[in-house]
Amino acid sequence: MTVPSPESTGTWLLGRVFGSPSLVVTTFLVANALWAWWSLGRSTVATAATVFNRAQDRLGPQTLKVGATWRITVAWALFYALASFVTQIWAGSQFSPGQGGGIEELLLWSAAFGAITVAGCFYLTPSQGPRHGDPRWAPYVGMMGGYVCGLIWAVIVFTKRGPEPGDWWVCPAMSCVGALGSALRMRIRARASH
Repeated sequence: MTVPSPESTGTWLLGRVFGSPSLVVTTFLVANALWAWWSLGRSTVATAATVFNRAQDRLGPQTLKVGATWRITVAWALFYALASFVTQIWAGSQFSPGQGGGIEELLLWSAAFGAITVAGCFYLTPSQGPRHGDPRWAPYVGMMGGYVCGLIWAVIVFTKRGPEPGDWWVCPAMSCVGALGSALRMRIRARASH
């Protein structure tokens, strides 16, 4: 008769209590997926309640909503007008001969996502900012952060084959997501702090 080792005894005991390892892993994955979907649903409901609650929104020239929307409008127009011309110069240079669309396409994407950003910023930005922090430039910082992410994405993706016509939406789209994400975060924080 052999004396069982602690490892074999532990393995036997765990097998008796929990069953086969594949069943344990499957149960864990299913439970984890259900919990993730439940958390996503709760967060979505809470965020939707925050976004659609207009009880505290006030319009006026001195409100954060108007000021942030005005700042993002001016910043977007100046930044993307300059960025479109610089990108067009780069696309026609010796480093990138014949790649990309024309200046019309660049300005079209910038204007389209700029309009979405301005409308979304006006809708999402609260009238009063959160009690802590400086919310005045939050959408602008989000726009610049989104631009940097879009630029990194564009450089990684387009170094293989180069940008083609229709590919110039990446940076304006990422800037739009960054600005609207910042405005939404500001709205959530403002609601929680008041």
